[in-house]
Amino acid sequence: MSGVFDLSHRPEDMRAMGEALLLDRLESLLEIPQANLALASSTDEARQAVWSSDLTLAHDFGADGVIALDEPAQPGLTLYRIGGQQTPITVLCAMDAEQAALLRTKLNAVPCCLLEVGMMQLSPGACLAARKDREERDAILADIAQALSEELGEVGQVTPRGLVYEHSNPMTLKRLGLVLAEDGEGLVGHVRDAQTARDLRDFLGYKAQRRIATVRRVTKETEITLSVDLDREGAAIETGNAFFDHMLEQIARHGGIALSVSCQGDLEVDAHHTIEDVCLALGEGLRKALGDKRGIGRFGFELPMDETRAGVWIDLSGRPYAVFEGEIPGERVGDFPVEMCPHAFRSIAESLKAALHVKVEGENAHHMIESTFKAFGRALRMAVRVEGDALPSTKGVL
Repeated sequence: MSGVFDLSHRPEDMRAMGEALLLDRLESLLEIPQANLALASSTDEARQAVWSSDLTLAHDFGADGVIALDEPAQPGLTLYRIGGQQTPITVLCAMDAEQAALLRTKLNAVPCCLLEVGMMQLSPGACLAARKDREERDAILADIAQALSEELGEVGQVTPRGLVYEHSNPMTLKRLGLVLAEDGEGLVGHVRDAQTARDLRDFLGYKAQRRIATVRRVTKETEITLSVDLDREGAAIETGNAFFDHMLEQIARHGGIALSVSCQGDLEVDAHHTIEDVCLALGEGLRKALGDKRGIGRFGFELPMDETRAGVWIDLSGRPYAVFEGEIPGERVGDFPVEMCPHAFRSIAESLKAALHVKVEGENAHHMIESTFKAFGRALRMAVRVEGDALPSTKGVL
């Protein structure tokens, strides 16, 4: 066994490089010169620096997270939290370089680990995940707005900053798990994310369930954000593999679902990790969106396509099992390796926790692969369709 120690970079050099990378990214997103930015390890430290500098925050987006960066930069001294709740690295956007320099004298150096978190949170995939989370949160809040109004005894509204109730009883807001902040003339309760909204829905005993889910999957080979809505339609797919994008669009169209996928994968190696990991994320997203599976059809489809015939049989049983029958000729269709077709369905079955049987026969590799994805979409449409409110199992659980 042998090893090499690289002593060419000291810890302070590594921190400086990490800070420079993060500031470059923030400058690009906010369209503000780096000289006007100051980094802090937390929102509390940033606010304390503002106060001790005899300055006033014009805008405080500490409760919003990275989603606030989607909005145009605001005039005046502005605070953005770019890290998570447990790693709340924060940036202050000053009015000029002199003001930012003053703030930096009041702030400690941000540790390397937090700088790394900041870069991860600002990656395209992470930003997309934050937007999808906000969309799910807003959809849930729209469903339970009336119930919340009855609980609080006053009318609330969904805003870009969350669910806002002015002049509410602080104890009631805390009991509902909301993040409290002063905003304008009153106290505001911010619903941070979709999970908080789901908790509110459960607390209120609200029975309506939106069949949507967002999955974030990050490995050394891929960075994926995938969202699925079983009760809407549409597709926005970008994996870097054109033929695979087309196949995922087939699932969305023929499955009658809305599917959004963003993947940055190691395509310079090959397409294996991208296809496998996206299919694992797809199965997980479908499983989460199905919830308790009450009322679904559960089973489902054969499909002819020119000389080809494909059949997909699915059972959303909670027990993963995959069978693929058929020999697809050739090595590649476009940028899609033929051998990945059976592997894709095995990956979906594994994370969806479903029995998935696929059979295909034909001559043209393009037709054979496409027909399996179309048939899977049609089988999925039948299986996830709500037909009543009973659980389709004598076991009492799926």
